[in-house]
Amino acid sequence: MPQIELVERAEDLDGADAVSVRGASVILQALSEFEGQTWQQRWQNAGCQDPGHDWKDRLGSPWQGIYLNRAAFESANGIADLIALDVIRPSYTWLRNARPRFHRIRLNRNPEFFTRMTEHGVSLKVRPSNFENGLNVVTKVLAHTGMPVQELRPEHLLGYREHQTGRGQKPDGLTYVWSMLKDLGIFDASTPGLLQTVAVKRPSVTEMVDSYGIRSQPVRDMMVRYLKIREPSVDYSTLRWMVYELVKNFWLDIEAHNPEANSLRVSFEEGRAWLNRFTDGPISTKHRTLFMVRGLYLDIASWATDDAYWAQWAAPSFLTREDTSGANKHKRRTQARIHQRIRDLSPLLPRLLTSTAHELKDAQALLAAGTAADQGQEFEHQGVTYRRQEMSRRTINAPRGSGRIWVVGGRFERRVDLTQLEDNCFWSWALINTLNETGVRIEELVEITTHAFSIYRLPETGEALPLLQIVPSKTDRERILLISPELAHVFALVKRRISNADGRVPLAVRYDGAERVYSPPLPHLFQLRTGSERRTMSPTWVRIAIKDAINRSGLKDENGDHYKFTPHDFRRLFATSALSAGLPIHILAKLMGHQNISTTQGYAAIHDEETLRHFRSFLDRRRALRPSDDYLEPTEADISEFHEHFKKRKVELGSCGRAYGTPCIHEHACIRCPMLRPDPSQRPRLEELVEALKDRKTEAEERGWLGELEGIEISLNAARDKLKQMRSQVSLGIPAFPPP
Repeated sequence: MPQIELVERAEDLDGADAVSVRGASVILQALSEFEGQTWQQRWQNAGCQDPGHDWKDRLGSPWQGIYLNRAAFESANGIADLIALDVIRPSYTWLRNARPRFHRIRLNRNPEFFTRMTEHGVSLKVRPSNFENGLNVVTKVLAHTGMPVQELRPEHLLGYREHQTGRGQKPDGLTYVWSMLKDLGIFDASTPGLLQTVAVKRPSVTEMVDSYGIRSQPVRDMMVRYLKIREPSVDYSTLRWMVYELVKNFWLDIEAHNPEANSLRVSFEEGRAWLNRFTDGPISTKHRTLFMVRGLYLDIASWATDDAYWAQWAAPSFLTREDTSGANKHKRRTQARIHQRIRDLSPLLPRLLTSTAHELKDAQALLAAGTAADQGQEFEHQGVTYRRQEMSRRTINAPRGSGRIWVVGGRFERRVDLTQLEDNCFWSWALINTLNETGVRIEELVEITTHAFSIYRLPETGEALPLLQIVPSKTDRERILLISPELAHVFALVKRRISNADGRVPLAVRYDGAERVYSPPLPHLFQLRTGSERRTMSPTWVRIAIKDAINRSGLKDENGDHYKFTPHDFRRLFATSALSAGLPIHILAKLMGHQNISTTQGYAAIHDEETLRHFRSFLDRRRALRPSDDYLEPTEADISEFHEHFKKRKVELGSCGRAYGTPCIHEHACIRCPMLRPDPSQRPRLEELVEALKDRKTEAEERGWLGELEGIEISLNAARDKLKQMRSQVSLGIPAFPPP
């Protein structure tokens, strides 16, 4: 395109003036000195594509002799106008280093689109920083590709992402831009989300096995074949653990100590050597490996009768049933520890539920008061004065404040986003109440959709019962739960919060961490907005929300540490509460999705009131068999005699340990008596007695009092034993603290 025509087009741009037109003309004049069929080729031949901030020097200093400020202004406006006219398509490196005037490019290239983008960001209350990053991302992609906005495709954004990740930087704002382009109809509605598009494909069995580098090819092929047979019966997470345990923990160790090994026929001595190496140290987490290795041998032995291939691999297992018997002992210890944990948490649950409800009401009231106040204005809430912080626009297109309420002062040491605080309090309240009312697993919680709700009418009365379907998860057992009024209230508020303006719950994609796949878009109940993209809550996010609620509640143990509630603790607490209320255990097993009642009994053993009740009855019956005289009420004389006995037990060096109602059988020779309990505070007196006995012994030896000498020896040895008892220390298991 001729230079004169480009200059004329630059004069028609919004905000164009003589200075900016002159800048564009100077750049084009300088580029005309370089070879090329197009201005882009001349720009590249001039070496301006990558340098960035020193690109003007590559043009031969066309602003030489002009004031620096004027030269900078002309060049900045001129190059921005040429980029807006799609004359120059700079690289992402140039756009990062040169930092052109992005707002001028947006002003002169698709300004109506950026207006729609601003309205979109305001309607979704996107954070200013996220929105500004999104503006820069769109500007850079349009400038680099030269594409009209309506022709942008996902691969253009992926090119920008590849550039950013290649230089070790996060593509901030790209997630919002991706979802925004879908909302505005530029991307097709069926386009998957950014995370789904860039997600790493989960490796196959062959790829996982080959990543460990097994030396023996036959063993490698056997492992791949075995794991592929087992693959349909387990989820992907379990399959990954099987590869790790069988290949990494078992076979690679065998090969490391026997490089020539090429079959499972491991000698008993070699197998026991592996077992000793593997179980060296705590074995609490190693039973899984032993079970999988033993299962490998048993599976192959079973398959060998039907498939000739496995007959060549069949071999006796060096692991016996006794090698894995310790798993039951470890399981019982773990179960006892969990039961004690639930006993500690059970009385705290009502306080936690009350705390989350109160903090939600307080956060909502504070947000309402902050919303009613103008930016920069002080307001009062519950007798405390706050000030709503004024939000400034960081760029010409960024929405002012983006609908979020920030306050300072009052009980907050730093500025706080009340919008985010209220949102966090709400979700903590909703998650805790849902777990408490249903007892579902965490993976079942995040899978709840609006499709799971149904109404069942009793045939006798016609009463409508709301039901909640729990989709198969861990045990692949579907179950139906009755929705209580409290749970219905929670679900109603959650649905109102996440629904669109038309009242419909938006579709969201859920990532299955066990299978490492994304689900199709569904109206999930527990979903969050990331930019303008809807995503379901991850199990990690749920755990953090519960932890934050506990920290805000102030529930602490005797050491001053916050209590820890895990999502599965609520499942155990639900089972405990149901059994305490008289729910039959076989009904509870169905509600919890257990295939075996013995699994439910593990939850039921937390408060075994039946055992305590029968034991008390046994004590009452045994007490009835004792003589009635043993249970007579004591008289005043009996009580006085009882107290006098303990007064007489006080002696010079400590106290006497004789039983109540028994006389002193050692004729009050306390220093010799084994019933004496020395008092450490009387140690100096006992040392004086030892020295006195030594003097008496010396005198008896000098005067020949042999009869007296024998008695002194007995007393002296007894005194030394008592002194030794005072000096000895017994560890009570109390940790020692270093001096400050």
